[in-house]
Amino acid sequence: MAGAADPPTGPQDEVPASIPLALLARWRRLTTGSVNRRILGGTLVVGTMGLLIRVISLFKESFVAATFGTGSEYDAFIVALLLPSTIVGILSGSLNSALIPTYIEIREKENQEAAQRLYTTILLWNTILLGALTLGLAWTVRLWLPYLAWGFDPAKLELTRNLTLWTLPMVLLTGFATTWGAILNAGERFALVAIAPALQPVAIILGLSLFCRSWGIHALLFGTMAGVLLETILLGVALARNGHPLMPRWHGVTSAFRKVRAQYGASIAGAFLVSGVSLVDQAFASTLGPRSNSALSYGSKVVGLVLTLGGTALGTAILPQLSRMVANQEWTAIRRFLKVYTGLILAVAVPGTILLILMSTFLVKTLFQNGHFTADDTALVVRVQVFYALRLPFSACGILVTRTLTAMRANHFLMAFAVGSFTINAALDYLLIQTFGIAGITLSTSICSCIIVLAMSLAMYRLLDRRALEAPAP
Repeated sequence: MAGAADPPTGPQDEVPASIPLALLARWRRLTTGSVNRRILGGTLVVGTMGLLIRVISLFKESFVAATFGTGSEYDAFIVALLLPSTIVGILSGSLNSALIPTYIEIREKENQEAAQRLYTTILLWNTILLGALTLGLAWTVRLWLPYLAWGFDPAKLELTRNLTLWTLPMVLLTGFATTWGAILNAGERFALVAIAPALQPVAIILGLSLFCRSWGIHALLFGTMAGVLLETILLGVALARNGHPLMPRWHGVTSAFRKVRAQYGASIAGAFLVSGVSLVDQAFASTLGPRSNSALSYGSKVVGLVLTLGGTALGTAILPQLSRMVANQEWTAIRRFLKVYTGLILAVAVPGTILLILMSTFLVKTLFQNGHFTADDTALVVRVQVFYALRLPFSACGILVTRTLTAMRANHFLMAFAVGSFTINAALDYLLIQTFGIAGITLSTSICSCIIVLAMSLAMYRLLDRRALEAPAP
């Protein structure tokens, strides 16, 4: 009877188990090997994670819209979060741009231990800077906040100040998260770094669900800060499991440290001027009366989703590859690379922009119109979103250009163009709100993006030509 007890085995029993393994093997073949395949893999991972995060974020925004609409409390929260979130954005882009190319160069040309020493030194230096910045902003909040909230009455301004003080610790937390994420990205560990920000909208949804009735706008604050803390913890745990130290440590001022410091300083200055565009935009919006700050915020959500899916995902994936090509002085290969990826970006971004404009009313109604978010709010946000969508092709190409300049350690170019962007945007804001109201601010952003990206592209190709001429003959 022993034979009866043994179930028959055969190839058909192995099929269910073999399907996942076959798919995994196909994925590895598709995304490993050549530079283009690794970029494809990184882009797909970051883009997919970005899509998931943005879907969760849009659900969160729908929840927030139904809870607060475009009311004064949400206006106050938007302005309170503006400077800390701007600094967070500056840190993320600048530190990745400054640290990753040099970290990879040291790792490739020296060894992993030397790269680790660079990382822990930068972590300590960054922590001291951000700690001092956080304390300074808290100490002087009464001086600078009124300039961001020009049109707020005294009660609304006081609420904004209290909310701002509670959001400032995210600057220091993000300093750790950004440095840890940069090291994971340098090792092409894109997935976890890309998915970690999903904790923020999840925490906000939970915070509003549990505490909104009793805490009001402070429930939104609680969810925001809890999400930042959880993201920082997750990245720290992931980095430790990959064998990297978490604590900062000083190893002296080396040539590699000087490189990162110089690039970081130039990137921060340039990125602050670029991100200062958002500060100026919200400052102008606060002069246009209630609902304006909220409408400007809601109107950027869907466009932000599209940029995350395409441009930002591609930018994250290509920086390590561009850094390697620059380190090896493969200037002709870089030009071919730029031509191919610019064509791909435009082939997707232009039709996507047209489709987004045509579907704007449907999207805003579906995502936001509920509860305290009325039909009048929908009409206002649609106008803002349509003009903002015009920037998509230029911003997506701009990510490719800025990553190339970053890999070439030419961040001084970015600073110069950031000054121009800041100036042009502020002037256009003032002129266009006279005719288009709050929607004029997003039209200004789109026009400015077009001008600056074209100018940066010209400078980038001239720099490539110069580097090619200076390169030693093979």
